[in-house]
Amino acid sequence: MASVEYLIKQFLSEDKKILDLSNQVLGDKGAVTLAKSKHLKRVTRLTLANNNISDEGAIAIANSEKFKKLIELDFYGNVISDDGVKAIAESPSMSNLKKLNLYGNLVEDEGAIAIAESKTLSKLRYLFLTSNRVRKQGIEALEEAKCGTRLCHLHLDNLGDFIYQDDDEEDDGQINSWDELEARAIENLDDDDD
Repeated sequence: MASVEYLIKQFLSEDKKILDLSNQVLGDKGAVTLAKSKHLKRVTRLTLANNNISDEGAIAIANSEKFKKLIELDFYGNVISDDGVKAIAESPSMSNLKKLNLYGNLVEDEGAIAIAESKTLSKLRYLFLTSNRVRKQGIEALEEAKCGTRLCHLHLDNLGDFIYQDDDEEDDGQINSWDELEARAIENLDDDDD
């Protein structure tokens, strides 16, 4: 990986408002260095897709005062989970975000709920959370938070793609132990012999 400062010089737009560092293998170390850079105070669109950034790097970016003007943040295809998303949802530096792309990360319900309940992300219109681990609670929280111009463009996995079973429902066909699995296998063998 080239130095972060070199990459900034190479990929920062002339007006210093757009920085696309997709596929640069930055990792958390590069994201932390980026968050401290003096050259990014005017950046409004930051793309860090496919850089193996986890919560540590996302937290550094979220809490950096260098990104107060950020309108679009793209973390497509990284390894960010709920802690990183919570930092984004709570950070005053992210208060101008209108578009947040977290497609293909490790976000679960807790992170989705943090976005849904965020007072900081009041301007967020576009949210991409497809191909994460967000399930029923998170999807429902985001759908409920959708109002007016906030979260008006939600991109989530389809709730119908998931099978949910209420705790009071029993699944008679479910195998709950190795012993049950072994007994079922023996039953099937006996059935085959007949």
